[in-house]
Amino acid sequence: MKSQPNHNQITLLVVRDAARPVRQLRISKPMALAIPAVAALSISSLVTSMHYHSAQSISRLEAEAAALSLHNLRMEVKVADKEEALQQLQMEVTDLSEEAENIKDKLQSVSELELQLQNLIQKQNSTDSTKSDNVSTKSSPKITFSAAKQTYTPQVGGEFIAVHDSGATNLVQETKDDFAEIRSILDEMVNRIPITISQAKQANTLQEKKIIMQKSKLEPAIMWPTHSKVITSSFGYRTDPFKGSSAFHSGIDIAGDIGDPVLAAQDGEVITVDQKGARGKYIIIKHSNGLETWYMHLHRMNVSVGEKVHKGQQIGLLGNTGRSTGPHLHFQVVKQDKAINPLGYVQPKL
Repeated sequence: MKSQPNHNQITLLVVRDAARPVRQLRISKPMALAIPAVAALSISSLVTSMHYHSAQSISRLEAEAAALSLHNLRMEVKVADKEEALQQLQMEVTDLSEEAENIKDKLQSVSELELQLQNLIQKQNSTDSTKSDNVSTKSSPKITFSAAKQTYTPQVGGEFIAVHDSGATNLVQETKDDFAEIRSILDEMVNRIPITISQAKQANTLQEKKIIMQKSKLEPAIMWPTHSKVITSSFGYRTDPFKGSSAFHSGIDIAGDIGDPVLAAQDGEVITVDQKGARGKYIIIKHSNGLETWYMHLHRMNVSVGEKVHKGQQIGLLGNTGRSTGPHLHFQVVKQDKAINPLGYVQPKL
C-alpha cells in the first residue's frame, strides 16, 4: 500500500560535502514561508538600528560643531574687546604723558618760587640776627625733649584678599588718581607761596617771618592715626602671615602697644562701629572729600555710629582683636569703594 504524499510539507536536501551523505529535512510550508520573512525583518531591524545610530552620531557632531563655532565666536569677541581695550589704554597713556609734562612745568614754577622765598629769608637773617639774639636771651630757658626710641616686634594682620590678575586699565586709573592728587597739591602750593613771599616782605622781625613760614606750611590732608610711627606691613601684595600664600594687603599695619590711642585722621562722620572675625573691633569714618578711613584690630572703641569727630580726636584704643598676630593698628584709606595706599596721603613724621 503506497503512502500518500503530504502536500503540507516541503523536503529540503542539505548537501554538505562529497564525502558526507545528503540529509533530508522536512518542514511545513508555513515554516518555509516564515523563515524568509524573519530574515527580512532581521535585516530591516538592523538597517533601522544603523540608521538611528548614524542619525544620533550626526546630531552629536552637529552639536559639537555648533559649540565649537560659538566658542570661536566668543574668542573673536574677546580679541576684539582686547584690541579696543589696548587702543583705549594707548590713549590713556598718551594723556598721562601730557599730564606728566604739565606737572613738570608746575614743579619748575614751585622751585623758582621756593628759591625766591629762601633768598628773601637769607637776606633778612643777617639784619635780624642781633634782634633775635636779644630776644632769645630775654626769653625763658629752652626746654628740649628727647623721644625714647621704641622697638616693636613686627605684628601684622588683616583680611585675606586673594591675588587675581588686574587689568592694565586699573593701573592707568590709579595713576590718573595719583596725578590728580599731585596736581591739587601743586596748585595749592603755587597759590600760597606768592602770598607767603608778599607777607614775608612786609614782615619787620625774624620772629614774624618764622610765624608766617609756619602758617605757610601745607598741612597733610590726613594725619597719622596713632603715636607710633613704625610700619610693620605696607600696602599692596605680600605673603599672607597665616596662609603663607600671596595676598593683597589693603592698608598699612602700624606697630604699637595695647591701649595706645587711635586718632581720627580727618574730620568726618562715624558710619561703622562693629566687630567681625578678620577685622576684629573696627571703626569706619566717612569724610567730606569722599574718602573713608578704616581702623581695625582695636582694643576698645570710644565713638558711636552717626557721631561727628574732629581731626586728631581719640576714637579708640589700639589692640589685637580679629585676624592679627599681635598688637597693631591696621589703617586703611578707601576712595570710591576701593582701598588705596594711605602713604599717598600721609607719612609718619619721625
